[in-house]
Amino acid sequence: MSAGTSPALASGFTTTRKVPRYKLTVPLRLTVLRSGVPDDIPGRTLEIGEGGVGVAVASQLLLGESVRVEFLLPQMTTPVRATAVVRYQREGNFGLQFLRLPVEQQSIIRYWTRREADVQLVAPGSFPSPTISPAEQPAAPLPLACTIEAQTKHTSRKSPILVLVASAVLVAAMLGWWHWQKGWADLEANVPAQASESTPPQLQVAPDEMRRRLTHEVRPEYPEAARQASQQGKVVIDAVVSATGEVAQTKIVSGDPVFANAALEAVRWWRYEPYLLSGQAVPVETTITVDFRLKN
Repeated sequence: MSAGTSPALASGFTTTRKVPRYKLTVPLRLTVLRSGVPDDIPGRTLEIGEGGVGVAVASQLLLGESVRVEFLLPQMTTPVRATAVVRYQREGNFGLQFLRLPVEQQSIIRYWTRREADVQLVAPGSFPSPTISPAEQPAAPLPLACTIEAQTKHTSRKSPILVLVASAVLVAAMLGWWHWQKGWADLEANVPAQASESTPPQLQVAPDEMRRRLTHEVRPEYPEAARQASQQGKVVIDAVVSATGEVAQTKIVSGDPVFANAALEAVRWWRYEPYLLSGQAVPVETTITVDFRLKN
């Protein structure tokens, strides 16, 4: 996967945010669920930090909408796979905030961003000076008075233009930063709070029956700590499936805690055929078992 990076910090993130963001352009795969149907949207990243990523995608995203993203950082072999929420939108670009990012995914992003920071902190004086052959040596310098006079005339001709250009760049950067920060603050303040959990439905449906109604299944990411320890296990989840077939509520019943977050993250993306009672779709409660097995 080709990638283009710039060591410069992304403007608008370094002044007030504790965690900097870095410019990054790599292909991006984004999945969004609407009406219970997963939709894969191509795009690219624009910038990345430990808390989120800026993206440009070939579709419109909604503020507060949950999405799954996948992309590969330069010089890394394991892709970043994360759930995020849309926090910002402007001119087809979107700001995504990571949610429930697994520890191993956090480590990948942290390693890459710290590496980019190290690149930026290399002092210009640490690079060796170029060697110049005798034929390339400059001519003998002019007398000091002549040199100062020539430099003064050259600088006086260019100073107004340089000052004007620098001022314009500075004003544009400040305006862009102000609009970006104001947009984030306004939009984050207007994102509706997550709906409170409703009372679980009274209708209980057997796991085998709901399994036959499963229309979209997302396999969980195997925790790296468990993989290295050759650890396997099962997680049993009590789930409420809404009338539209979405997994609305989840609760761990049993299982090894090392697998719990991965199981919950996968199950919340599952979709079912609506369960009908007297011809009308109703929410139901069921049990889901997620099995973690290493491939031989």
